[in-house]
Amino acid sequence: MTLPGGFFYLAIKPRIALILGAFDFLMHGIRCWRSDEPMTLADIVNAHHSKHWQTRGEFWDLLFNNICVVTSWVLLSQLIGVKLFFGVYSMVLTFAGAIFICVFFVQHNFEGAYAHETNGWDFVQGAIAGSSYLDMPAWLRWFTADISYHNIHHLSERIPNYNLAACHHQNRHLLTQVRVVRLDEIAHCAQYILWDDNTNNLVPVPKTPLLSTMP
Repeated sequence: MTLPGGFFYLAIKPRIALILGAFDFLMHGIRCWRSDEPMTLADIVNAHHSKHWQTRGEFWDLLFNNICVVTSWVLLSQLIGVKLFFGVYSMVLTFAGAIFICVFFVQHNFEGAYAHETNGWDFVQGAIAGSSYLDMPAWLRWFTADISYHNIHHLSERIPNYNLAACHHQNRHLLTQVRVVRLDEIAHCAQYILWDDNTNNLVPVPKTPLLSTMP
């Protein structure tokens, strides 16, 4: 799912989310209009809770993203041709999405990663022991907006990306439990996909021989 999943998440999902969210709001407006209690447009908007965005800020981000992306599709298709543009665009976005998935995957799926059920889950432990620090060269950290400091990001998502590295280094003495993952370990980390609820860790699929029922 790495290649098609990344393309879907970056190119298709934001468009579907806006369309489904707009349709959901339209149905909500019709139900409010048919109700016996009169409601103003502001009341209708305030009463709507979409599963496609959590806040008004997320809605405006989604709307602005769609306007910019779809407009660029149209303009670049007119400039260089529809086939050439979408051919290059789809290939670049597919591989970019695959890299995006791999980078985020290893920052939560690695040997000894903390994974706990909702009841009793610890926020700090989840950030420190459930997120890794992905060791990257400086130029690659720049291209990924320092998301390799994933543990700091999960401790406080309000820390801007340009302060993640400084926060990580200034508090290194408090981050001794953080798992450092290197780029060459990405393939190895891909096996940690099962949750062991006895140890609250992610573990690989057990390699057990198949038992034959033949006499």
